[in-house]
Amino acid sequence: MLKNKSIFKMKIIFTILFTIFVFSTSYSQLTFHKIGQDTLQVQASTVNQYNSYAYFKNNGSTTINVRMERIIDQLPNAQWSSSICYGFCYASFVNVVPPQGDPAITLAPGQQDTMDVTMVCPTSGFAHIRMRVYNEANPSQNAELSFYVAATQTSITNISSLADNYSLSQNYPNPFNPETKINFSIKENQFTTLKVYDALGNEVANLINNNLARGQYSFEFNAARFNLSSGVFYYKLTSGDFTEVKKMMLIK
Repeated sequence: MLKNKSIFKMKIIFTILFTIFVFSTSYSQLTFHKIGQDTLQVQASTVNQYNSYAYFKNNGSTTINVRMERIIDQLPNAQWSSSICYGFCYASFVNVVPPQGDPAITLAPGQQDTMDVTMVCPTSGFAHIRMRVYNEANPSQNAELSFYVAATQTSITNISSLADNYSLSQNYPNPFNPETKINFSIKENQFTTLKVYDALGNEVANLINNNLARGQYSFEFNAARFNLSSGVFYYKLTSGDFTEVKKMMLIK
């Protein structure tokens, strides 16, 4: 009788430990993390596409096959769209990547891979896209991650179509609160970006991210649109092989 009770207790303990192990494995088998800023701050554009990146990892001890699923797609209006990108960007209506019928993504123990969500933001607004990565053989093993995008109307003016060189001028006024003007020139039709970084090198604003024609431009930067606090910031112009960085100061 005593022996049977001991066996019964051991079975209960084993069951509890096994349940805890399975729960922990299911919970931590996959992780999903953002790369870069939590909320992507961009300028509204009819031609630009903006990307928010993340990586997912197999923390388990066995190889698994995974897929990604978009479970929330909250966009401010019908003009906006979001696409899941893995290797290439799928059509905006595709919610599972790779699609059912295509081979899943194989992750060995400890292996990680990257993906991104691409946004088209032609108007000002705020979007929330939530993704889930899951083990195809056991969907309860999954991890979720939200992607946020805030777009504001662009404030760029083409001053002249004539430009003999590339240049980036010091913003004026400087220091500023909350608006300042950034002038620059590009001498050839080029894909051009103008981005703002904080003192630690984190990107805090993506102002221009598209093809611009040769010419002189002026950009009205409003720090209030990006909820920036007082401090030193750096703005960087990249056009073709040309890159230049300048410092500016926001004082509230």
